[in-house]
Amino acid sequence: MSELIQTVQLQTIGDALIELFELTLPSGTTVYLHNGLKQGDEALAFSNKAGTVVNEYTAIPIEMDGIEFKSDGPLGRPSLSMANVPILTRQISSKEDTMYDILQEEGVEGNEDLLNTKVVYRRTLQKYLSSSAGATPSVPIEFPSQTYVIDRVAGESNIIVNFELASPIDIEAAQLPYRQIIGKYCSWEYQGQSLGRGGGCNWSLDSRDRFFDSSDSAIDMTSVAEYVSTQTYSINGRVKTIETDNGLVQVWEALRSVPISKDPRTSRAYWKRIDLCGKLMNSCKIRFQGNNDNAILNTNIPLPFGGFPGTKKFR
Repeated sequence: MSELIQTVQLQTIGDALIELFELTLPSGTTVYLHNGLKQGDEALAFSNKAGTVVNEYTAIPIEMDGIEFKSDGPLGRPSLSMANVPILTRQISSKEDTMYDILQEEGVEGNEDLLNTKVVYRRTLQKYLSSSAGATPSVPIEFPSQTYVIDRVAGESNIIVNFELASPIDIEAAQLPYRQIIGKYCSWEYQGQSLGRGGGCNWSLDSRDRFFDSSDSAIDMTSVAEYVSTQTYSINGRVKTIETDNGLVQVWEALRSVPISKDPRTSRAYWKRIDLCGKLMNSCKIRFQGNNDNAILNTNIPLPFGGFPGTKKFR
């Protein structure tokens, strides 16, 4: 650290400042990113803080703004701007392909899925980078790092998405009530209770042979067969997967031509799950109160809806 202090105290540093971002997704997987160099957008390598492993950082348009340090008042909430990967990669034609594949493998279908992601912001000088991800690790020379949590999507366009960040102190056990009160949308994970992950959604893992998409439209299962690893599939083709341990049935649609051995559960770059909850009251009604004729609902059946509709204003 003393070497770094001596360097930055010079009138002319003569080296590039490198900004590194480590995103720990809700699944636990950490994604390593950097915002590119003037001479190119190649991957960079840098040791972890313990100096035990050298990680590779993928180049992607990303930047952080609004970092501030103060001794009183509310904690700062900087913004993180990055390429809108789910939008940019729908046609799979740019440098965001790698990032897209990573997110798809983790089940991240949209920017809202990145909420609660931990972001570690690190800075160093180019000369202190490692030569490659396979290099011998050592304790890194860097500026003090900052850690934040993605709190909300502040805005997005077809190119850029802007996240508002919060300090972990603001997130962890510092919000009353613990559950955020949202009137319109359910906060429970779809089938979360049935999968043993908590929450209040206990929708059957076999969906009672009645499947709906995120728009609450019924999915026609007439020609949807179980996935076969030795078979290829065309774009928009549909299959279902069945877990042998718990009977979970999921319905998938091909995003492009699918070669053999691209299982939907592990190859999200080729498939997207389409039997999803719309997170609305109606999503609960058609599942729990409906039957084969979804126009007829049994309103005597209680709903495990995770929103707070009583907080909304009605006219």
